[in-house]
Amino acid sequence: MTQAPSPAPPAIPALGTSPVRAVLFDADGVLQLIGTPWDQALTAGGGEVFCRRLLAEEGPALRGHEDLRTLLERLAGELSLGATVEQLLELWWQATPDPLAWQVVRDLRTAGYTTVLATNQQHERRAWMRSALGYDGLCDVDAYSCTLGVAKPSPDYFHTVLELVGVRPQEALFVDDNAANIAQAAALGIRTVHHPADAGGVLLRQEVVSVLDGAAPA
Repeated sequence: MTQAPSPAPPAIPALGTSPVRAVLFDADGVLQLIGTPWDQALTAGGGEVFCRRLLAEEGPALRGHEDLRTLLERLAGELSLGATVEQLLELWWQATPDPLAWQVVRDLRTAGYTTVLATNQQHERRAWMRSALGYDGLCDVDAYSCTLGVAKPSPDYFHTVLELVGVRPQEALFVDDNAANIAQAAALGIRTVHHPADAGGVLLRQEVVSVLDGAAPA
């Protein structure tokens, strides 16, 4: 029996059919697949206390005020971890770009939208994503937290990105897998999609198209 062909992916609505002019994408869990949840990976790599301390103290590194290596060296020494800093850094070199998600970005650009890589990253992971994963040029604007000096979910992060792109909150759509980030963006008047982590590009396209189709014209 011949299988019926798969339905074509939904088309991106043309720019101007809704107020949205810019689409902001998180990286981990949205544009790239991370596999093991972050807290589980940290616990497996350095233990429960290491995970708790890292998540509580990573703010300066995400804002670009401290190197990730420096943070790991401090925690490894204070917690007497058996793992070396190099072994701990390997936890950050794990992500696989989702080709279908990247195609959503490319199709949005073709349709005239401004696309933004809106991601919290330390300087070291930013460099790895650029060199190993090839992120340069994917989006119109790269908004790595470590280069902006502010990180999600701070309102200042979103204000900075919107000013950088030149759009008002109601003209932006933000996609992230983190509930706190989504809540803060929504509180500022930004349209949001709370994408399930690692749910893939097929769902991502459906989510984005649904918002663009459903947003009333200005």
